[in-house]
Amino acid sequence: MMADRLYIGIDLGTFQSTISSSAGKSETIETVVGKPKDPVARNFLGRDVLFGADALKNKLACNLFRPMAAGVAQDDEANLAAAKAFVTNLIETADPEEFDEVYGVICSPSHISFTDKSNLVATLRGQVNAIMVVSEPFATAFGLEEIGGSIVVDIGAGTTDIARIYGTFPTEEDEMTIEHAGDSIDNELISLICKKYTGAQVTKDMVRKWKEEFSYVGGEVVECMVELSVEGKKQVVDIGDLVRDACETAMPHIVATIKAIVASADPEYQPVLRNNVILSGGGSLIQGVADRIADELSDIGDVNVWCCEDPITKVADGALALSQVMPDEQYTSIN
Repeated sequence: MMADRLYIGIDLGTFQSTISSSAGKSETIETVVGKPKDPVARNFLGRDVLFGADALKNKLACNLFRPMAAGVAQDDEANLAAAKAFVTNLIETADPEEFDEVYGVICSPSHISFTDKSNLVATLRGQVNAIMVVSEPFATAFGLEEIGGSIVVDIGAGTTDIARIYGTFPTEEDEMTIEHAGDSIDNELISLICKKYTGAQVTKDMVRKWKEEFSYVGGEVVECMVELSVEGKKQVVDIGDLVRDACETAMPHIVATIKAIVASADPEYQPVLRNNVILSGGGSLIQGVADRIADELSDIGDVNVWCCEDPITKVADGALALSQVMPDEQYTSIN
């Protein structure tokens, strides 16, 4: 006999996506889809579509799609089809066929257009019965039980989303989205490496791995040894100064946006917000980031900046927690 309803929380990210379910399952998959380039590749791979690490491992035999640019489905036929296939695969990891119906809370960047919302619904149609769309910072705050008064800074791959939270769903005026995030740091690091090491051959995936291993801000330069191919020749080089410089480029923009969120809040509430600034998303794993942002915010008064635990799964976990307490009328049916 089937159980009645499965609740899921989904964080659809530019770089990776996570699903958490009321059945106790959680899965994080890199948001990439691979489709074989030709019949030879199709026979070699034995599949019509590959996802996540599997797609990347076979990327030379595939056309790769990263369908969630800046956290929303790209608005063209090929990427929308890839997004649909990816979301279907992600939800299937939660075994939805064991349940009569599926209700999901889906997280998106703070400011997305009507077209973006429509595309999001289209990717989920046929997979869930009803959805709610909430912003990533709100889901994080809900999961942390910090909705009473906080500023959540979700530093993702495509965007950094910053919101003030005070006991209710945030309005558009409470949230800001900027594109200074993981991807912009990666692009800057590629530029710095190519400038310093003429002829260096680097890809976005290579640079992202180095950033994930070594990223830091502030303090003395840390040694970061990596293997480069320079005009086909192996070189082992130290990119420690370049990693720090690339990570630093996002900090002024994030700090300026936090200041704007504080300044436009109710003045009586501003001290509460300043003293509970929460960093989440993959960017919160940059070593020294909380202290760096706190230092830059010190000119607006006493501040407390801290990084949440398990930042990669926190958004989906918060969305799941929210899904289980919201009344049915808060959901939109997409049968």
